Amino acid sequence: MRKILPSAVFPACAFFIYLYIKGHLSEFSVISSLSPLFVFLVACTAVAFLIVNGLFVKVITEVFGIELGFWEYFSISVITSFGNLFLPMRGGAGIKAVYLKKRHGFNYSYFMSGLGANYLVAFNLSSLTALGCLGLLYAGTGAFSFPVTLAFLVIAAMTLWAIFVNPPQFRRIPIASVRDRLERVMSGWRIMRKNRKTVPRLYGLSALNLIVMFVITWLEFGAFHIKDANGNGIGLLQAAIFSSIAGLSLFISITPASLGIRETLLMFCSHFLGISPAQALMVALLDRAVNAALVCLLFGFAWMRLNRGVGTQDIEGFSRQRQ
Repeated sequence: MRKILPSAVFPACAFFIYLYIKGHLSEFSVISSLSPLFVFLVACTAVAFLIVNGLFVKVITEVFGIELGFWEYFSISVITSFGNLFLPMRGGAGIKAVYLKKRHGFNYSYFMSGLGANYLVAFNLSSLTALGCLGLLYAGTGAFSFPVTLAFLVIAAMTLWAIFVNPPQFRRIPIASVRDRLERVMSGWRIMRKNRKTVPRLYGLSALNLIVMFVITWLEFGAFHIKDANGNGIGLLQAAIFSSIAGLSLFISITPASLGIRETLLMFCSHFLGISPAQALMVALLDRAVNAALVCLLFGFAWMRLNRGVGTQDIEGFSRQRQ
């Protein structure tokens, strides 16, 4: 299924996007007014995003007695982002896990525990932040989307339940793959919270990560000089909600970096933010283009800095352990 789904989902999303662009070519004329300055600022902020993602690795590995220097965790972040761009199912995690295992002897089960704790904290904070932003947007403009609000409510409820209730097991869940993944997430959370400094640091990094993501999205809207339905420029609040919706695609990372899935999701959720699907698609594609160019540019440096080859068989071995 891991091989079949990307082959089926991506062409379907790509075909939908192609039909939309073909039928709304006039709306994409603003691409010619793209601001190089804003694109440069997006790239600079994206570097900060890579650094913060590297800090997540540093914090998690420190719990297990592994110390990573700046260039090492930054290079790991670049390599991981590169893998996520070109491999399905968040394949960059496999590269990162294999590297840490080879270089530092970091056990795969510990890696999965740390990754689970990281996702739990990140989704908890991002969903609560998104709900707060949606509330502010509704209070200010009356704009509201029930499906988007419901999605974030479900994520917030599930993550809060997992954090505070901390169920010991998921035996009643009939689907083995779902049950196993939830167990990994909770085992990671139990390990992380034993260290009183780790969880606050993860929340702090998640907050910093959200801020950087929101600023990147705001700059991307500015690059096209996009205005909402009332003729006002896109504010940081709308950019924050847009970025949070894009993050929902992580739940269905079937294709590399949710390619096609994220764009389709953003197009369907664009109207209540006062923008058109075409504008949402342009911003999403700009984000992909800048990130892909930046990661590819830094990949050579990061690979040489880590100075350790990662074989395909090693990654496949890690993937089997994930399953």
